[in-house]
Amino acid sequence: MLFGIISLTFFLVRLAPGNPFSAERNISPAILRNLEARYKLSGSLLEQYKNYLLNLCHGDLMLSTRYRNRSVNEIIGQTLPVSITLGGCSFVLALAFGISSGCLSAFFWNKPFDKITQGITLMGISIPSFVLAPICVLIFAILLRLLPPAGWGSIEKLILPSFCLGIPYGCVVCRLTRSAMLEVLHSDYIRTAKAKGLTESSILFVHGLKAAASPIIAYSGPLAANLLTGSMVIEQIFGISGMGSFFVDGVLNRDVFLVSGVTLVYSLLLILFNLLADMLCLLFDKRIVLE
Repeated sequence: MLFGIISLTFFLVRLAPGNPFSAERNISPAILRNLEARYKLSGSLLEQYKNYLLNLCHGDLMLSTRYRNRSVNEIIGQTLPVSITLGGCSFVLALAFGISSGCLSAFFWNKPFDKITQGITLMGISIPSFVLAPICVLIFAILLRLLPPAGWGSIEKLILPSFCLGIPYGCVVCRLTRSAMLEVLHSDYIRTAKAKGLTESSILFVHGLKAAASPIIAYSGPLAANLLTGSMVIEQIFGISGMGSFFVDGVLNRDVFLVSGVTLVYSLLLILFNLLADMLCLLFDKRIVLE
C-alpha cells in the first residue's frame, strides 16, 4: 500500500503543469539543466522515479526544491513534532468531549440535556474547521482578548488550534458513543446491575462504556490519522509551522520530494493507527476472533 501511494504521489506531482523552478525569473536553459541535475530531476520520468526509490530505500527523502539546501528529512524532523503535538491534544480533546457527552446524552435519553447535546453536536459536525477557526479567533482573541490569535510555543497558543481541530471530530465521537450506549443501556445485564444496587456512575462509565467501546476504538484509528492530516488548514490559519503548512506550500510550488515525503509520513501514520485500533478491538471485545 505504501509503495502504491509513493508511486502515485510522485507521478501526480511530476505530471502536473509547471515545474519546481518555474518561479525563477528569466532562467536560462543552462541554469535550468544544472538545477535539475543538482536535485536529480534530469533524465526521463522513469529514471527520476528509479533514483527516488533507490534513495528512499536508504532513508534519503531527497532535497527540497522549494526550500533550497534543506533536505526533506530535516524539514519533516523539525515539523513532525509540531503536528503530532497539535494532533495529540486535539485527539485527547475529541475523545474526552465525545465520550463523556455521549455517555451522558444516552443516560438522559430524550430529555432536555440529550436534545441540547444533539443540537450542539449537529452544529459542530456541520461547521468545517476553516469556518470555525476564524469565528473562534474573532470571539476569543479579538473581542474577549482571552487567547492569542496565532503562533506557537506556549500552552495558550495551543488551546484555540486544538479546540478548532478536535471539537468537530469530538461531535462525531459523541454521536457514535450515544448510539452504542443506548443499545447497551437497554440490555439485560445492565438491568441486573441496577437491581444489584450499583451506582449510576459505575453502571454508565464502567460496565456500559466497556461494552460500547468497540465502535469508539474502531473509529479512533482513522480519527488520529485525520487529526494529523486534517491539521493542514488549521496550521495555515493559526500560522503554525507544522507538516501541513509545508505540504500545502510544497504542492503549490511543485516540490515533488517534499510532497512525496510528507505523504509517505501521513500514509504510514494512517496505516499504523488503523492497525493499532484493530488490535485494541481484539483486547476489548472478546467476541472478535483473529483468524
